[in-house]
Amino acid sequence: MPRNLMNIRLDEVSAVDAPANKSAKIVLYKRDGDSMNEDDMSDAMKAKMKEYMDKGYSKEDAMKMCMGEKTQKGGPNMDPQELAEKLEALEGQVADLTKRAEAAEAAKAELEKAADEAGFDIEEGKLAKRADPEFIEVGGEKVEKSAVPAAVLKALEAQAEEVAKMKAKEAEVELAKRGAETLPHLAGTDLAKGKLLEAIGGDEEVLKSLKAADAAIAKAMEEIGNNPMDDEASATYRLNKMAGEYAEAHKVPFESAYAEVTKSGEGRELMLAARAEG
Repeated sequence: MPRNLMNIRLDEVSAVDAPANKSAKIVLYKRDGDSMNEDDMSDAMKAKMKEYMDKGYSKEDAMKMCMGEKTQKGGPNMDPQELAEKLEALEGQVADLTKRAEAAEAAKAELEKAADEAGFDIEEGKLAKRADPEFIEVGGEKVEKSAVPAAVLKALEAQAEEVAKMKAKEAEVELAKRGAETLPHLAGTDLAKGKLLEAIGGDEEVLKSLKAADAAIAKAMEEIGNNPMDDEASATYRLNKMAGEYAEAHKVPFESAYAEVTKSGEGRELMLAARAEG
């Protein structure tokens, strides 16, 4: 807000063709020398006049300043000293506000740092839990995906997929080996038998039943005495021949063919007879 500076002593007022402040205006008053009387001043005005005189103003200037003041301090008209004091007070307020703003900014930075370390982001003045980072294994070490260049990440992911396939193949080989060793006579591929053993886990009762079935098949196939399997007239020979022909015709293991042909009919009868031969 613009202010009027009052009680300024001017040494000269000149009319020029290029003024430094075109907006500046002055008002001149002429008075009778006896029109201003100290006796007409109130006690408050006299006290104010003394304050001005204590600051170095002459009695005449101090009286003029008191007589020209408005009743409300800080209005649109004030003397230079009062203006200087006002400005000094405002500067103090600005300095205090600046200090508070800096402290608030520092506190805000600390809060943001703490939130970041705790895994939170500040979005529109609210804390939002940050998604857990994804990792990829590189040389036995886990590395955050976002820190790996896209081309390198693609190559690493392809390599990891290939390694996973190799591990899966190795696991299948181990399962097939276990199936062949534990259930050598049971029908089915070694891998299928290995997967069956993996599926039952540590169930000893089921494992016992599977081994019993495998042993029964082995017993049916073992050579006893004169080996009826070599006697073309024996039930054992005829049953094995039937199972072999079935396996060849249907492209299945001998064990599976044996189980099929002995379910009913001639095959079942031959199985009963073969047991009697054993």
